[in-house]
Amino acid sequence: MHPSVPLVCTVPTCDADRKAFPIQNIAETDRNLLSVVMELRQIHYFIAIAEEEHFGRAAQRLRIAQPALSRQMRLLEEELGLQLFDRLPRGVRLSAAGQVFLIELRRVVGELQRAVAVTRRAAAGEAGVLRLSLIESACWHGLVPESLRIFRMRFPAVDLSLTTMSTGPQLAALRQCKTDAALVYNPPPAEDLTTVPLIRYPAVLAMPADCPLAERPRIHLADLASWPLIGFRRAASPRFYDDISVSMHAAGVASRYIAELENETEMLALVSAGAGLAIANSAQRWRPPHGVRFAPVEDLDVGLHLHLLHRLGDVPPTLTQFIQILLAGRKCHDSGQKCNVVDGAF
Repeated sequence: MHPSVPLVCTVPTCDADRKAFPIQNIAETDRNLLSVVMELRQIHYFIAIAEEEHFGRAAQRLRIAQPALSRQMRLLEEELGLQLFDRLPRGVRLSAAGQVFLIELRRVVGELQRAVAVTRRAAAGEAGVLRLSLIESACWHGLVPESLRIFRMRFPAVDLSLTTMSTGPQLAALRQCKTDAALVYNPPPAEDLTTVPLIRYPAVLAMPADCPLAERPRIHLADLASWPLIGFRRAASPRFYDDISVSMHAAGVASRYIAELENETEMLALVSAGAGLAIANSAQRWRPPHGVRFAPVEDLDVGLHLHLLHRLGDVPPTLTQFIQILLAGRKCHDSGQKCNVVDGAF
């Protein structure tokens, strides 16, 4: 039996509305205003009777007593102020008004079914919206683009919004509820945010292609002592900045920064111009600027740890689905396997 949920229809008062809402036109009174209150079960009762053209067969189909069914239709006709059925010796037949009512109610039932299906998909994270912010360098290769590709393949009904920005603006947007999650490197501790660790990218040396260091089989921090350096501003990535400083100090190398910039794109542009060397994210190797080469530094154990952050206790279903894909990808990468996207999965 269908739930007893009131369905309220208010009759429009202008000609344009009358054309758009024929159900209400049936119930219109001389005062041109009427509220029709019916239950969802009455809609299904009416459709069953209209299709069976017989109260007894409809009652059997609905598995209710025929007197109860007859009473519900009588109440509905009284509420509408019109006759939906012509009573015949052997059954019933829809009246002219009843025929229009059947067409419109089938449309209503279809919309209700669609609404239920869409709502269930949204609750499962298969539809809706997902708003992500991320660091540009994480998008070029590996876990993030692979996970985004899988998410799009698996959940095409989700409206996926992507924005690239640096760490500070990402965290601000997340706290202001402008995004659902942020993908950042080395996030600072935050009691109001939940952190999901994903993958570590080691730091590498970025140098002009004609730099003599590029020809060495191994490079150590001491080899950088006589070279001008281009680095991050500490405010842009405090942990990365401090880790590099500690490593340089431990190697007895004084940092000679000629520029401290906001992002790696600016840093690598200066490296390409021959202005100096830079310690950069190894993910940059997947889109090397013209004239820049990358190499590991033997005694530099510094990395950028990619995390996904979301508001504490606020995980939309679409984000849950995306996190599960990221974690599956992390497991694949941690195992050392070559991770390929096949049929919407790692």
